Amino acid sequence: MNLLSPPPMISSFITLALFIGAFFSTSAQSNHVHEQVHKEKIIWLVEDKIENIDLLAKTSAETSTASYIENLVIQKLTQYNVKIERVTASRMNRVLHTNENSCVANRAETPERRQYSLFSDPQSFYLTHKLYRFDQTSALPKQLFNAEGEIKDLASVFKLLPEKTLGIAQDVSFGIFLDQQIQKIKPENIYYRGGNKRVVALSSMLYKSRVDFVLSLPVDITPNEAQKQLIEQYTIAGAPPYLIAHFNCSKSQFGQLVINDINKILAEIYQTKDYYQAHKKWFSDKQLVDLQLFLAENFSEKRYINSSK
Repeated sequence: MNLLSPPPMISSFITLALFIGAFFSTSAQSNHVHEQVHKEKIIWLVEDKIENIDLLAKTSAETSTASYIENLVIQKLTQYNVKIERVTASRMNRVLHTNENSCVANRAETPERRQYSLFSDPQSFYLTHKLYRFDQTSALPKQLFNAEGEIKDLASVFKLLPEKTLGIAQDVSFGIFLDQQIQKIKPENIYYRGGNKRVVALSSMLYKSRVDFVLSLPVDITPNEAQKQLIEQYTIAGAPPYLIAHFNCSKSQFGQLVINDINKILAEIYQTKDYYQAHKKWFSDKQLVDLQLFLAENFSEKRYINSSK
């Protein structure tokens, strides 16, 4: 008998143990591959513009509010196979119409969009659009303003000043209130700017007096020191104080599943300091406190506990 060889019975046990170990190891690897292969795919639409280059690298709250939160959510959707696809703003609507597994971030919720797509809880908040004017030699007529110094009605500006032009971004929503006011302005008074650099282009056109007014979010107006002295900003009476951006997915059973998962992630993110730091550049300390209270009352993590069981 070879002293280096185990007895026959022990040898049989070793062989059996090795077989069982190999079986479970192979089975586990097979299950792992199975999970990877069968992850449901989300076509994540990203507008083809400069701000969205290297979206998944935007891991600091010092970056733009929307990009930072969008990155956080995508990174946490590990149960899905998220495929980023760069498209134009107009194509986004077409894809959401025709695909059952598409999502896009940073969208205003409107009745028209609700007809063909689903919306998450708030992704981020913006101080609402203002009317901007630059380097003008005369003041606007007093009858345009209410007692609080707000523009009474956006359309009234161009009824009183019919030769003036308003520059606005194409293929975007300004929220229900302002969308309705824009519809009352004559088409000849509006210049629509499209393309992936439309926001920067509109600011440049305002500074060069190629348009008389621009309707824009304060976050998108970044004048240099000299321009700051010459730019005027007006609030539109009745406009909501904030424009709320949402995640927006296809109106399908799968889209609803993704929206539910996004809402659970958002409920967790709302509790973090970074969520508020991402808004800090554009909000006063009081506005940040108000934002915290609003989210705690309306979108707390507790509302998702039962749905996750």
